[in-house]
Amino acid sequence: MGTAEGGAGMGPDERKRLFEQAREYSTRQHRWTEADRLWVRVIDAYREATRRPGPVDSEDRRQLARALWRRAMLLSALGRPGPGMVPGREAVAIFEQLNDAARGTGQDHATPRRDEALAELVTAVVDVAEVAFAAGQPAARVQLLERAIAAGLLTVGSPTTAGPRTREALGTAYHNQATALLHRALSGSTGDLMEAALAASRACELRQGLLDPARPLGFWELANTYGVYAQCLVLVNEFDRAGTVLKLGNRLVDTLGPAGAEPALKLRVAAEMLAQQRGGVPRPRRWGWRRR
Repeated sequence: MGTAEGGAGMGPDERKRLFEQAREYSTRQHRWTEADRLWVRVIDAYREATRRPGPVDSEDRRQLARALWRRAMLLSALGRPGPGMVPGREAVAIFEQLNDAARGTGQDHATPRRDEALAELVTAVVDVAEVAFAAGQPAARVQLLERAIAAGLLTVGSPTTAGPRTREALGTAYHNQATALLHRALSGSTGDLMEAALAASRACELRQGLLDPARPLGFWELANTYGVYAQCLVLVNEFDRAGTVLKLGNRLVDTLGPAGAEPALKLRVAAEMLAQQRGGVPRPRRWGWRRR
């Protein structure tokens, strides 16, 4: 019992079991405090495993990075994003090393192993960027999002040639970058609206290419990006294009039904912005708004 409680000398099966238990608890809000304690034990166990004499199992390092990353996100959800930055940054450093190791194999970047390594790196950096924002560090958020995108581009060159998991991760990175730059501009801080519009456009391109009826979340994600993209286009005076994007977004929202409430809100804001710029009033029938 003492060994399991402290994490010392824990075997690989027990580490995996504890990891899965912590992950399960993290999905239940009423068990978040317990989940945090479990993640501390999981991290200690995998840290010890990676420090033993002899060759280090890459899967143990990957699990350590995943545990640190998940604890960072949990701490943020618990209202402690500042402390969450510490395990978050450590996770990113390990994921970078794992991605470098995968690149060193000489395999094509779209193969499953390299795709997974790069996708996890990009996703972890994107998530830590949002932890930074929750911690009141908007500049760090933008810098981390730039770092996530740069990591992807350095490896694959063109995002559209990446493996599916990396394309999905980069789609989120570009979407979040557009959101961050838009937020900075609308809150009166410095922000490049044209760069925000370009990031949203890239996110749309990647998410359009990933649409799959077997993955409904992809339609929600694309509709969400359309809402951000349309707002950016209005602010850079691309009114006709904004109208086209709104129509595309509304079609998706209509198919999503009640599940599309969040993208619908972003699209509604964009429609109101567009109507104001054109000197009119939003007309529900034109823009397809429906009360749900």
